[in-house]
Amino acid sequence: MDKIENWHEKDQAITVSEGNGFLYNLALRAKVDSSPNDIYSILTDPNTVSIFRSIKECTYRRVVEDDGQGQRRLEIGHRAVARFLFISISFETHLHVWENDVEKTIKFQLAGPGLMQKFDGCWRIKPFTQETLDDIYHPERLQSSSPRNHHHNHNHHHHNRNHQQHNGFGLFNAASLLGFLHHHRPPEARESLVTLEQSILPRGPTPPGLKGLVRGLCAHQLRCMMEDLRRELDRRKQQQQQQQEGSALTAAATAGTGDSTAPAAAAVSGSSKGQHLGSLAAAPAAACMALAGGGSLWAAVAPLCTISVRL
Repeated sequence: MDKIENWHEKDQAITVSEGNGFLYNLALRAKVDSSPNDIYSILTDPNTVSIFRSIKECTYRRVVEDDGQGQRRLEIGHRAVARFLFISISFETHLHVWENDVEKTIKFQLAGPGLMQKFDGCWRIKPFTQETLDDIYHPERLQSSSPRNHHHNHNHHHHNRNHQQHNGFGLFNAASLLGFLHHHRPPEARESLVTLEQSILPRGPTPPGLKGLVRGLCAHQLRCMMEDLRRELDRRKQQQQQQQEGSALTAAATAGTGDSTAPAAAAVSGSSKGQHLGSLAAAPAAACMALAGGGSLWAAVAPLCTISVRL
């Protein structure tokens, strides 16, 4: 999966490892047919209405720090449910969350130990490019941007600038302006590589017979969250398309003054807008499986039925 051509629409891959002070470390990477900005805006939307099927209620959301430069620290609580095979677990999450608008990352960490002793994770949204894949799978390839290469590029740029000045164009000719705009305003990516990472450590020893169950439950939660994210993106795309079609109908009706069909077209447009303009359902990305209660997780799991965990 280290080449662009190896990825297809809605491709995703999940890896699970042990160690680093956690029972399991999971990472789900998915190719998503939307821009990084569109995806990040959903994951950071404060108007929480469960787009993620596991989130039932946002109990609180507080902005603790905001540097005014796109970095924030928050405290977020949720009531949620996790279902896998024949088990349904109700739980609460209390998390510290760090949002970075520039890097488009959302890191989260358990606010205090409960049934989970440790629970860390992160969303990372990057343009789907070969450079992004190399950064993950082959970081050594990015070493081509060495100081020596930068020095060579600088000398080449200096030579070109002198050549332009010698020809009488100066620094503010059309070619230089277009080059500046192209360099500083690259087109926004239309596809993204979305990574969701989670590391979990239940409190107390984990019975060997239940390790596989915990692993399957956590992996299932990650897949469900990615499916819900895709579904919300599709819903917003359809809504935007219908709004554009409605606006086009309204414009056509306005232009055709005196046309008997104009009122009907305007009515159709208004009806379409009213039907599809609902509140944008979004939930913070920190909504993941983190049990926050007292007692032993495995004592609660023993009945293998519906489990409710509360503080």
